[in-house]
Amino acid sequence: MTPNPYQAPLSDSFATASSPPPSHFVPHRLEFQGQLTRQHHRDAVIKAGIRTDYRSATRVMLALAGAYTLATGVLTLALGDVDFDSVIRVLLSTLVLVGGILIFCRHQRWLIGTRIPGFQLATGSIRGWIDAEGLWIETEQSQAYQPLSKLVACAATHELWVISFAKELTFWQTLPIEAFSDPALARSVAADLQRAFPPAPPQLIDQRKQTPPEGDCLFSMSEEAIAFEGPFYEDNAQDTRLLKTTKQVVWQTWLVLAVLLISLLVSILTLTGFRSLYVGLLFLWIGLLLAGIFYRVRRARRSASEKGRLVAWWSWGWLDDEGYVAMTSLGQTRATWQFFDHYEITDDAIGLYPHQNDTACCLVSREQFAGADDWNRATALVKSKVRCQWEA
Repeated sequence: MTPNPYQAPLSDSFATASSPPPSHFVPHRLEFQGQLTRQHHRDAVIKAGIRTDYRSATRVMLALAGAYTLATGVLTLALGDVDFDSVIRVLLSTLVLVGGILIFCRHQRWLIGTRIPGFQLATGSIRGWIDAEGLWIETEQSQAYQPLSKLVACAATHELWVISFAKELTFWQTLPIEAFSDPALARSVAADLQRAFPPAPPQLIDQRKQTPPEGDCLFSMSEEAIAFEGPFYEDNAQDTRLLKTTKQVVWQTWLVLAVLLISLLVSILTLTGFRSLYVGLLFLWIGLLLAGIFYRVRRARRSASEKGRLVAWWSWGWLDDEGYVAMTSLGQTRATWQFFDHYEITDDAIGLYPHQNDTACCLVSREQFAGADDWNRATALVKSKVRCQWEA
């Protein structure tokens, strides 16, 4: 998919094998039951800090603005050039750069603090448990289980416990502390896990998802179920509304980055005038920055590709009269048909959307079914079960 210029480094910065396993910190089963809201998911980022880049990018940009302002002021004073024109140039150059930085930070905080929390699936009444084996969470229309051995990051406050099992950190589980039958113990366990598995910069690709799932499925498959199995390739998502929506946001992100770089260029030109040396050095730095981004993205995509096709994940499951079941290496989910707001069917995939918008989707490709007959049965079943449709 189109690379995100805000994406973190590709090297694995999460807790290493030297850390005790997550099961070490959970003494026994902790049960919970309560209400989960969209604000809880936003607070998972804003207050608990499951996404470290929410604050770190802003801090870096503000530090840059402060350093630039200080450097230009000191340089002006050192040169003894403090007439009216020079002061105006310094002020204008600073304002231009600060404007670009504010636009950048505003978009970054919207993307990480509002949009990505909107991806999360569990809302409303929830119940479940967490123990040394895994996390079970269910809503009125869905059930999910994730092995605790797959945990990569934990964040906690006095009110929230946030757990992520995927290194991209686009999805996580948010648990209100007061929902636990023993809130004090839940806080203690959450704090211990946070120290052992602190949030880290998100990775571009979690290659664990590209391997077949292990272990037993917790859900029973009926005789009438239509099974699917195998890798889901990135190109299977072509023409889906999910991919189109994702690309729109990525292009917006590139545009904001361009505005930041242009503001830096204009700021320097305002301060120094057009000097080929300064402009040349700035363009060289911008070129190296963009080249570094594309190199990292290309390297990650190449390592995750199979015969030239990027493997997004490997899954198996089925569709039946009750709903949708899927299992990956990171967990398993069952959702009733009422869980989905709308669907779409393209030439290559079925997309099941739990939200009114198109920011999250459960995808199954044509290639994952045993043959054309199963694909036709599956599409007919989806059309008969989900109330709203989007067909390409």
